[in-house]
Amino acid sequence: MNARILLATLAAVLALAGCSQKDPAREAIDAAENALNAVYEDAGKYLPDRYAAAKAELDAARKAFDEERYADAIAAVKDIPATAEALAKDAAAAREAHVAGLNSEWARLSGSVPGLLAGIGGRLEELGSMRRLPEGMDTQLLDETKAAHASAQSAWQDAGSAFANGDLEGAVEKGRAAEGMAQDLVARLGMQTG
Repeated sequence: MNARILLATLAAVLALAGCSQKDPAREAIDAAENALNAVYEDAGKYLPDRYAAAKAELDAARKAFDEERYADAIAAVKDIPATAEALAKDAAAAREAHVAGLNSEWARLSGSVPGLLAGIGGRLEELGSMRRLPEGMDTQLLDETKAAHASAQSAWQDAGSAFANGDLEGAVEKGRAAEGMAQDLVARLGMQTG
């Protein structure tokens, strides 16, 4: 009889101990989740591996909580707020470096693409005024090249509009596309660059 009472008492004590850790575990998980949510945008974009590792720790804590292993849940998330703080700082630095790189690339593109397009336009005018086109060029090919040039100019205008609207990433992406089109035209026309 005493053994049964002792076991029942022990079970009750363990149940109370478990309950007493449930609320702190829930609070620790909530705090960790809030800390990660605060850095999600930049950390997810610029430091995805480190963010994913912190998220995995949070997921492990949730699993431990669901399995009523509250001490394990608390242990799994105890470092996440500090990790989130470091992620915020490092992601901000990575974002600054990324933006600096985009600015540099935009400066390079805006210094070269307009001249490339102007040179192609000049060569197309020259070809259009010839009585006899050079070998390897016929009227149909000239018309196709003029249409491709117009597309490249349009792509460059789209890049400029994106830049004017503050979309630096979009401007660089569209600017690179315009540059690629222009370089294809230079090769097609057999022009020398540089």
